[in-house]
Amino acid sequence: MRHPHDRSQVPTVDLEAEANLARCGALKDFWYVACLSTELPANKPLARTVFGTGLVLFRGPDGVPTALRDRCLHRNARLSKGDVFDGRLGCPYHGWVYDASGAVVEIPALGPPQRGEKLDADACAHEGLKPAPCDLGRLARFPTREQDGLVYVYLGADVTRARAEPFRVPYWGERGWTVYFMVTRFANGVTNLVENFMDVPHTSFVHRGWFRNPTRKRVPSTVKRHAGRVRMTYLQEEDALTGLGRLFNPRGLPLVHTDEFIVPNVTRVDYQWGDSGFAINSQCTPIEPTDTLVYTAISYRLPVDLPGAWVGRALTPFVRWYTRQVIQQDVVIMETQRQGLTDGPGGGVYSGTEADLHHADVEAYRRWLREGAHGPGPEDAERDVVFWV
Repeated sequence: MRHPHDRSQVPTVDLEAEANLARCGALKDFWYVACLSTELPANKPLARTVFGTGLVLFRGPDGVPTALRDRCLHRNARLSKGDVFDGRLGCPYHGWVYDASGAVVEIPALGPPQRGEKLDADACAHEGLKPAPCDLGRLARFPTREQDGLVYVYLGADVTRARAEPFRVPYWGERGWTVYFMVTRFANGVTNLVENFMDVPHTSFVHRGWFRNPTRKRVPSTVKRHAGRVRMTYLQEEDALTGLGRLFNPRGLPLVHTDEFIVPNVTRVDYQWGDSGFAINSQCTPIEPTDTLVYTAISYRLPVDLPGAWVGRALTPFVRWYTRQVIQQDVVIMETQRQGLTDGPGGGVYSGTEADLHHADVEAYRRWLREGAHGPGPEDAERDVVFWV
């Protein structure tokens, strides 16, 4: 059957518009991850592209992250190729210096007054110069927020009208839980990625033997669309996971499995067995239409009856290696999908079945935001669906 949101010859997912700052509508009115906190040292700038917009990030004199347009006002050189000193940013071309507000505070070619050195008014007048700081404009500055090991940036017009606070990493700082990050670059767009991250049927094929094997089991589920979230709850009594699933559930306890999408770009996948389990939280930052950085937080708690804390420490490298292998499998299949999407006209017009109902809800929310978020948005709904894995 046709996808319930398809319109003749109109893409279900418009990746070009979604990643364009001028065309993405209300998608830009949210906080997006720019980098890990550990990726932004005190003495070095970092280049990022978000919604096709080049940014340079650096830490000001107080250590707080700053995000500016990555383009010197002088000759448009990339400031991210320059240096950071005393919380200020120097251009690699002619040495123009910017402070954390984006103002030019020093121009070496104009001599000491423009370098911020004290010079009396008579001396400035004699030289025909203006005392620092230099009145030569200001780079566009974007609000930042640092929390839970991540640096967020806001590209909307008015940060006071942001549609949500930055997403909190599940179980960050909670006793008994281990949290680590993986940063992965995908050759695909945000809508396709969030659908992949909360999709069960593909796991029997893309992750066969690593996470789940085809068992042809009937999976009754509930899809709930409410307040900018799409939550999928799986109602089967047991889910025969392989690999890491056996490690977290040695006693064969009943599994509680939920997938959730949170507008505009966040997914959370939870597997819980008694007092142990793991949560996979991914936040997608669009670079270009089919180029996305995904910041995935893996939060896990091992069973309390494992013989000693040393077991948890010994397993940590394996857990990290294992999750990286699984995500790399998604990298490959997302590239495979991108190749089909970009192969001539018609890409992005999808067909679907009942098993894709939660994807239709994701697309409905993101399309509503992309088109400007006029009106109340997709209405709340809760439906039962069945698929097989």
